[in-house]
Amino acid sequence: MGFIHPFRGLVPARHRVEAVISKPFDTYTAKEVESVVKEKPESFLNIIKPELANGKRTRPDNPEAQQKSREKFLRFLNDGILEKQNEPVFYIYRQVKPHFVYTGLIATIDATAYRDGRIKIHEQTLAPKEEKLKDYLRVVGINAEPVMFTYPHRHSIDELMNRLTSNEPYAQFHFDGKEHLLWVVSHHEDIAVIQQEFDQLSTVYVADGHHRSASSVLLAEEAPENTPAKRFMGVFLPDHNLQLFEFNRLVKDTGDLTLTEILGRLEEDFEVDVVNADVFKPSRLHEFSMYMDGKWFRLNLRLAAQNNQLGDKLDANILTQRILAPLFEITDLRNDTRIGFLSGLKGPEEMKAQVDSGRYALALGLFPVSFQQFFSFSDQGKMMPPKTTWFEPKLLNGLVIYDLENEAHGYHRKTT
Repeated sequence: MGFIHPFRGLVPARHRVEAVISKPFDTYTAKEVESVVKEKPESFLNIIKPELANGKRTRPDNPEAQQKSREKFLRFLNDGILEKQNEPVFYIYRQVKPHFVYTGLIATIDATAYRDGRIKIHEQTLAPKEEKLKDYLRVVGINAEPVMFTYPHRHSIDELMNRLTSNEPYAQFHFDGKEHLLWVVSHHEDIAVIQQEFDQLSTVYVADGHHRSASSVLLAEEAPENTPAKRFMGVFLPDHNLQLFEFNRLVKDTGDLTLTEILGRLEEDFEVDVVNADVFKPSRLHEFSMYMDGKWFRLNLRLAAQNNQLGDKLDANILTQRILAPLFEITDLRNDTRIGFLSGLKGPEEMKAQVDSGRYALALGLFPVSFQQFFSFSDQGKMMPPKTTWFEPKLLNGLVIYDLENEAHGYHRKTT
């Protein structure tokens, strides 16, 4: 049956690609979304938030708004803004940054692989959010931002991707400071080889999109047999073709604790040193940074503190167990309003700025999780704390779309 599958995806018409695609919705502010919707009528954001063109705002779980999103999607299709492949194909997506190139395969995967354990996860999802996303998918009926999967790279797949990307791309453009390329793999022989190679993978790992994958699985379990909703769309990147950054912690207030008292408490478990530098970040596991009162500190976990009570030795857990919980009584990272998170992509400069501005009282930095840790946690079924990993690249919305309702059928444009 195969692990992954080609599909009859929808892509923007060649001359409209840059007008259609958008960044992930949650990376925009509300004002930015409203501005794009009004100024770029072909932007995919018009499908996500069609009511904003008329100055209206609705909740994402509003059934009427969801139906309008479906209608807007069909209008894009009818107007030729989006075009559908005649036959099932694979897509190869590449994103080029100054110092890194990401290349992955866009395909659909059977939702049953989630329950069967061939799809591994590392982050817990929230049931209410899963249900809301499932309801959204049921009405709007499209996957427009693929779930990001990764896997330990295989030389044979790398060679295959290199060969296929030597051909002319369907689209090549610059957006948001990066170069983007998309290839369509339509030859039956190439499709068969891709499926054979990916069948050799015992598992794939969700890097980004846990709620999107979980909600797709819920919808699939309600869907009739042999319908498009039994699968969902993903982009599959080998581990050496994506980047894994840390998620740093920001604490709003320290209660009654002064810096001197905090340092005294920390010295029970850490070797604490002042760092005479404008910025500082950890360079190895079990080393942390802290910024408070205009000073950087290096925190090295003492050997005596590295005992079985730390369990998995994950730095995000150590930080919670040895600093956040005992010093500030922060244990619920999902719901405690005193804790904030900052992508390691933004660096120690932004950590410092957040504290210097007075928005937060102190910042705590971590060394990024290694891919070895990431795969090990996922294979053992262990869950990492919220906001432990930040994967790059972040994918575009609307570049490739999987229609959950009509994947197997053609469309007929109106002839008005």
